[in-house]
Amino acid sequence: MTDIFDAQLNPNGFLARGASAELFSLSNNKVLKLFRDSVSDEMIDREADTSVYASACGIPTAAALTRVDQDGRRGIVYPRIEGTTVMNWIRRHPMQAGRALDQMSEIHAAMHKCRAGGLRSLKQVLKTDIVHGPSPIAVQQAAIAYLDTLPDGSVLTHGDFHLGNVMMTPQGMTVIDWSKAAAGHPAADVVRSEMLMRFGIGPSDWVTNLWRDWAARRLAKAYFTCSTVTSRELTLWRPVIALAWLRARDAERTPAFQRYLERALVQAGITSGPIM
Repeated sequence: MTDIFDAQLNPNGFLARGASAELFSLSNNKVLKLFRDSVSDEMIDREADTSVYASACGIPTAAALTRVDQDGRRGIVYPRIEGTTVMNWIRRHPMQAGRALDQMSEIHAAMHKCRAGGLRSLKQVLKTDIVHGPSPIAVQQAAIAYLDTLPDGSVLTHGDFHLGNVMMTPQGMTVIDWSKAAAGHPAADVVRSEMLMRFGIGPSDWVTNLWRDWAARRLAKAYFTCSTVTSRELTLWRPVIALAWLRARDAERTPAFQRYLERALVQAGITSGPIM
C-alpha cells in the first residue's frame, strides 16, 4: 500500500497540525495523515491496524483505508470525518459538558469489552517507560516489582483517550488516533485518561484547572456506571501510570502532578516521600 491511487491532495488541503503528524484534505472525501520523520513505522502500523480492528469490534472510529508514501513522507488515508473535537464542542456548549463526558465514558467502557488481539502488552510499555524515565533507580526497581503484582489484562486500551481524540459528528462520537493502543487492564487506561484530563497539554489557569479536575472525576464516575472496574483498581494503577508519564512529557500542571504522583507512590508503598 504505497500509492495514493485516485486520492489527490487538494491544493489548499491543509487541515491541522499536531505533534506527530499533519492532516490534509483529499479530493474524494478522504483525508491524508502525514507523519513526521520522528514517528516510527511501528507506531504508524499500529495506528492503522488498530483503527481497522476497533471498527470491526463495533467501536465508532474512522478505519484506515490504506498506508501511503507522499513526497517521501509516510502516511495513512482515512475517510473524512465531519465534525469537531469534543474539546471544541464543549467550548461552544459548556452547559452540555456533563452529557458529553458521560457519552465518552460509555464508549470507553465499550472499548474495554473488546479483546486486544495481537497488540503489544501495556505492562511491557509501562516497564520500558519507567526504566527510561527520570526517576531514581531504586524507585524504578520498586515500581516494576509492584507492576508485576498487577493483573496483565487483555482488553483493547486506547492509551490516549481524551477530549481531543474523540470527535463530535452528526452521527455521534468517533474515536481517533490509535497510535498508543495496547493490550492491558481497563483500569490502567482509565487512569491514563484521568491524567490526560487533569495534567495534559492545555490551559492551566486556576478556573480551567477546577474544570479539568471536575471533568476527570465526572468521566471516571460515569465510567464506573457502565463497567465492572472499581475506584480501588484505579488507585492500584496510578503510581505506575504516573511514573511512566515522566518519560515522555512534563505535566502542564507540574506542582499538582507532583503531588498526584507522590501520593500514589506512597499509597502503593513504593516510596515514603518526594522523588522530584
